[in-house]
Amino acid sequence: MISLLIFFIFFISSLYSTHSLHFLPSIIIDPINYHKSDLILYDFRYEFHPTYPYRCILQTESKYFYLNPSCQLLTRTSLKQFCSFNSTLKLEIVFPQNTTIYEIKIQSNQTNCNKNSLCQFEKNPYRIKLKENEIYKNFLHIKTLSPCLSTNYLLSSTNTKKNFDYFSLNSTTGYLSLLQSLDYESITTWKLVIQAHNIHHIPFYTYVIIDVDDINDCSPLLSWNFPLQTIQIINDTDSFHIEISVHESKVEQKGIIIANLIASDLDSQLKFDLKINSSGFLPFNIDGPYGDSTYVLLTNMKLDREYRDQYILNLIISDYGKPILTSYYKLKINIIDNNDNSPEFDRDIYYVDIQENNFINTTLIQIFANDSDINENGRITYELNNEKNNYVWIDHQTGIIRTTIQFDYEEIKNFSFNVSAMDHPKIGQQFKTTAMVFVNIIDQNDNIPKFPQSTYEFSISENNAPQSYIGQVTAIDPDGPVLIYTLDNPSD
Repeated sequence: MISLLIFFIFFISSLYSTHSLHFLPSIIIDPINYHKSDLILYDFRYEFHPTYPYRCILQTESKYFYLNPSCQLLTRTSLKQFCSFNSTLKLEIVFPQNTTIYEIKIQSNQTNCNKNSLCQFEKNPYRIKLKENEIYKNFLHIKTLSPCLSTNYLLSSTNTKKNFDYFSLNSTTGYLSLLQSLDYESITTWKLVIQAHNIHHIPFYTYVIIDVDDINDCSPLLSWNFPLQTIQIINDTDSFHIEISVHESKVEQKGIIIANLIASDLDSQLKFDLKINSSGFLPFNIDGPYGDSTYVLLTNMKLDREYRDQYILNLIISDYGKPILTSYYKLKINIIDNNDNSPEFDRDIYYVDIQENNFINTTLIQIFANDSDINENGRITYELNNEKNNYVWIDHQTGIIRTTIQFDYEEIKNFSFNVSAMDHPKIGQQFKTTAMVFVNIIDQNDNIPKFPQSTYEFSISENNAPQSYIGQVTAIDPDGPVLIYTLDNPSD
């Protein structure tokens, strides 16, 4: 017959003392009478004056005993299966004006203990480490201590359904096996509840804790975070191939953040190597890591669309596992044009000649200006600066300048005017450039020489010498001063 001796150690004090200890006589019980749970072991209600209200609290958790609201100590399980154990409990009795604490020492007596009735596992818990991605058969042998003559092993029904999907237990031998391989990235630690029964069909339990040993079977990953005040995302549906755009006005200096990159790995690796894979120069740097896994992609010089309008960055991220695993990412960066260039004429001064007596609307010249910007930022129109110019007009789109009058050399020999070329940005400042056109009128022989008078009379003395001076006639020609005089009908 197994008996338990329960000692209550009390320090006697007045009712109104606080936090004192009380003593009660020892209580001897027969464990055979406590063959199941929820049996009253001791009733503390008889220890206190019934006129004083009080409240009982069990300060110490016990797997053998518990305290009900009526201040009764009850069994949590059958006691007859235990040959030896020590347990110390602390009972707190709260009165209106004080609190009393009882220290309860519970010890078992091994006299007449039937050792065959005590069953327990060799270990509680078992702990083992298994590599992921492998299937193990009979990887752990669960055994009970020698007093157990007959054992039936099983996975307790308290296990999760997933435990039954991954593990099997031989009910006779106690060997634990895997039904499918474990994955560290899904579950890092498994906890199994193993149950067995002794010859009296009394259940007892142990735990098996399985730590999954990670192997490097997952490549590192990158997640992107773009500053939306700078970057426009064109396509990010595929995180391995991302396309963005940025206004060149936003990247006019080095150190502009293009993206924040966060590295991660489903494996236990937390150290990475991230770099740009390029054989040529690219105006970008990767800074970091910050906190082992955060990187920053930024510019190292001004980006000018007129120099290059697109960049393709091939990023390589590797972990430090064995074997080393690598992932590849491609980032396409489009530089959006900003109206930062003025139109430029192909020359500062245009010189053009035109003969007089031209037809009205004759093409005088076509001027041309270029703008390195694109679209509306680079679309150019032309205009005459002097609106009072009555000699020519200009086609605003083509830059062709045509005459509005017929020129007469005798009235105007040359003239000049300024022309402007301007772009048309939708936003921002409009730029304008000016050039000069110098026009030279070419004379045509379109006027008859005229004498100021129709008749000239001269006198000469007789017997004059040959080649004597008689007189001079003078004609006028608006086309020029060079004239040739001849006698139309000279006499002999």
